Amino acid sequence: MSLPPAKTRRIDPGAFRRSTILVAEGDRGLRRTLRDVLLGMGFPSIIVAGTAAEAIRQLIEFRPSVILLDHKLPGNGDGIAFTRRLRRENDPVPIILMCTNPDAALVATARDAGVNEIARKPLSMEGLVLRLMHVLQVPRKFIRSSAFVGPDRRRLPDRRRNERRLQMPLPPDQERRKRPSRRSGDERRKPKTPNP
Repeated sequence: MSLPPAKTRRIDPGAFRRSTILVAEGDRGLRRTLRDVLLGMGFPSIIVAGTAAEAIRQLIEFRPSVILLDHKLPGNGDGIAFTRRLRRENDPVPIILMCTNPDAALVATARDAGVNEIARKPLSMEGLVLRLMHVLQVPRKFIRSSAFVGPDRRRLPDRRRNERRLQMPLPPDQERRKRPSRRSGDERRKPKTPNP
């Protein structure tokens, strides 16, 4: 899940000041830390929950703008099951799933469940800000179909940006060596003569 380079992004403090965030995290210490960090970022209202049932209650009561969701949230199921439940109910609230060492299978499962972003634990301030900016300032279209409910899984602008980056020439000290062909150009142009 790549984001544009930091120099090209602008943080809109208003996006944070107008938003309510639900922190659904099983670890009490991390919940408190996240609450303090988010208050420092300018979020006016941070709601916390330690279990899936408590998160559902807070979600119904406060209707947050975004959910920071622990992958291993105590209660009925985990963060993926929680996301699936919300998406089955057609709830478009953006979800940032927090997990330790996400592998490709977990990322694919989370994406298919309807997660907007994944944040790796331990969380970095920059990574958290970038993901919050992404879901609040550049939200993806919400898709509702018989096969999938959730944010559009395609990231075409990011893919094009990455393709352009790959096509840019490397600095001279990092140039890739070209593989020599088996035959030189002259040899390829010569017609083959049949053996007698």
